[in-house]
Amino acid sequence: MKEKRSGKSAGFDFWGASYVLLQPYLGNFEKYFEDLRVDLSKAALRITYRAYVAGTVLASTIGVAAGGTAGLLTASYLHKPWILDVLMLFGFALLGGALTFAVFYVYPRIRTNSRRRKLDSELSYTLGHMAVLASSGMTLGGMFHSLAEEDSKDVVNQEAKMIVRDLSLLGMDLRHALEAEKKRSPSAAFTEFLDGLISASRTGGDLKSYLLRTASSMMLEKRLKARSLGESVGMVAEMYTIVLVVTPLLLLIMFAVMGIVIGSIGGFSILTLIYIITYAVVPLGGLMILVIADSTVSKELA
Repeated sequence: MKEKRSGKSAGFDFWGASYVLLQPYLGNFEKYFEDLRVDLSKAALRITYRAYVAGTVLASTIGVAAGGTAGLLTASYLHKPWILDVLMLFGFALLGGALTFAVFYVYPRIRTNSRRRKLDSELSYTLGHMAVLASSGMTLGGMFHSLAEEDSKDVVNQEAKMIVRDLSLLGMDLRHALEAEKKRSPSAAFTEFLDGLISASRTGGDLKSYLLRTASSMMLEKRLKARSLGESVGMVAEMYTIVLVVTPLLLLIMFAVMGIVIGSIGGFSILTLIYIITYAVVPLGGLMILVIADSTVSKELA
């Protein structure tokens, strides 16, 4: 428990110190970070927009100072002409600041995409659980309380805790709590599900039937994605077999046989061509297969 408290305290110290130090100047550059406001909400970072902007600026400034120091030390070690020392100093400083800024700027979006994939993956199973709770006569608010009380790190449970927080601490009614959750949800499927819940609660529809239909539809979609994933993996496996197993073996055998008859091909010795296939063609082919697999195989079921 002590470690957790110290970690939270350290996080608060950084963001809090950043906000206190830069609060008088936030108005000068806050407008350039407006697209971060939505990403922060969907990423569930629990950091206010102004505090994150202040932390990004402060961290980028530290990155500039660290990069400049690294450039100065490198220049003093290399003993280059002074003009190159100056260029190295400013170049390293600019690189350090730009990399730090890029990390802080992109991180909320990366976290949002990660939460969206996890939420889409977990949602169909959660709907089945909610349908069972609805069959027992539990109210919609009681379902979210039940999900929030579970000892789980699933994204769905975290979203349920946010809804319960709005209900219990902020005094919202269920419809407004679901509307607020829609705005900060990173998943279009979860947003559509919340829309259906709002409509069902407003019109007095059969909640159990809606949950069962939605869960069945999502499970069917998951099965189709799994089938598509299997086809994609099969295609990549066939490419791997052709490019990295069959083709290199055929070329090596062909060159070995031709080496007995002729000593070279196109000015290259047979041994040189074998080295090229072994140490260049096969590694580059493997890298190409990795790139194709990463871009082809869906990660939605991960």
